[in-house]
Amino acid sequence: MKRLLLVYCTAVAVLLMAANACGAALTPDTVARVKDAVVLIEVDLEVTATGDAAGGSGSGFVVSEDGLIVTNAHVVAPEIEADDGRTLVADQRIVTVTFHPNTPRERSVEGQVLRENADLDLALLRIRIATPTYLELADSEMAYETQPVYVCGHPLGLREISIRSGAVAARRTWGGHKYIEHDAAAESGNSGGPLIDEQSRVLGVHSLTLAASAMLTKFAIPSNVVDIWLRSAAAEDPARQAPGSRIEEILAASGLHYRDEGDGLFALVYDAGVIVYLHQFEDFLRGYVDLGYLPGDSLAEQGEVALAALELNFTDLAGRFSVYDNDDGEYELYWEFQAPLSAATPVFTFFMAQLGAQRAAYWEAFRDDPTADLPQGLQLPGDETELFELLGELLDNTDLIYELDEESECYVLPYENGEELDISTRIWSGTAWTYTWLGGMPGDDEHEQGQIAIELLKRNWEDPFGRLSLDPDFDLLWESQVPVTFLTPDYLAIIANTGSGQAGSFWEEYGHTPPNG
Repeated sequence: MKRLLLVYCTAVAVLLMAANACGAALTPDTVARVKDAVVLIEVDLEVTATGDAAGGSGSGFVVSEDGLIVTNAHVVAPEIEADDGRTLVADQRIVTVTFHPNTPRERSVEGQVLRENADLDLALLRIRIATPTYLELADSEMAYETQPVYVCGHPLGLREISIRSGAVAARRTWGGHKYIEHDAAAESGNSGGPLIDEQSRVLGVHSLTLAASAMLTKFAIPSNVVDIWLRSAAAEDPARQAPGSRIEEILAASGLHYRDEGDGLFALVYDAGVIVYLHQFEDFLRGYVDLGYLPGDSLAEQGEVALAALELNFTDLAGRFSVYDNDDGEYELYWEFQAPLSAATPVFTFFMAQLGAQRAAYWEAFRDDPTADLPQGLQLPGDETELFELLGELLDNTDLIYELDEESECYVLPYENGEELDISTRIWSGTAWTYTWLGGMPGDDEHEQGQIAIELLKRNWEDPFGRLSLDPDFDLLWESQVPVTFLTPDYLAIIANTGSGQAGSFWEEYGHTPPNG
């Protein structure tokens, strides 16, 4: 299963629906310096025992005159993500560092991985040539919101260097680590490249983008974190964890009975043979139930099923039905959930696994008889008044603008992405329900709506935080439901930003359809 959650060196990047503050043009001398110091990094991996192989690319930059290069740990990581959710560890790794690719000055040399710190997502390479031109680290504590910055690297594996302008957007804490959020366009392959100021000093290392159908927010590891790490001893770097070790720790504390499928994949067997699988994908815990191919002997019949799945999404507490296009002309249907690993407590994992088993049984019962009375869904415990107050406290600690709608008992967050839209968040069944209405289901007739429904389920597959669903009035919305006690201010802000980006992306593709309700 190929997935898009965090845009690392293997992901696809798309437009950010936000203002992009651009600074003055860099001087020719500064640009020349950047071109001399920023490199393309290509990695070839192989698992000898199985023959599995993979390749990827990223960026890096020279930090000393004796051939030391900083990049992301995930750029050179030996893991290979298998289609079934397993994580294979390569025993053969070749790292190639290229200066000035696709120019007359192109030169490639083999890189030696000196250090890897997966927790910080930093790696240090050495090449056996002198590197008189290198980039200096700035004091990232001096970076301020709206400060002009530039992302330098090799997006999409393109060999020519790219230098793109933007601005510091915020300071974030994500997964327990501090980041500089920026809005410069960054794509697949930019990972490991420097985020520089107008004097070519490094403010950060571009590390990840939380993305769905629209680019959302991009994070760079602050240069001060990089500096402290470079000054530390290599022996202080944590040992690389075996695939799934964190998931197994959570499962062991959850009280769930599970089966280790190997290579970081775990199975939980429920009644009627329902199996909920858990694995780690990048920095997320993902759980899923494989429901087989999207039923139907024709595209029209599959479209009807897809519409039903979107309607059932509206009744889901925290997961969603989604479709994976396997490129063989067949659509695979899943119930799934994902959450940042840092928020995945044993209690959360227990609840979500139970929910997955229930939703799989729910789906089978619905498919047998859509008119049958189906069991009530799970509900999280908690006093709604207290949870609503907690939600307000979380919002107070974000940089979001919001107002209280007392009549609807929700908080409203106004956005401006070329057009005005509101994101609302409230308490529903013990979760923080964050949503925005998109209008009526697009399509001129039922057949066209069914085909669009398949595409919307495919969009769900690529969304890290939410889902598209249909309400009883056949109106479409983007929504996310997360237990309130698992939220942090930055997690909530990113969910709201995701909804804004998803709404803008949806309207750009499908336009505005008047609501039915």
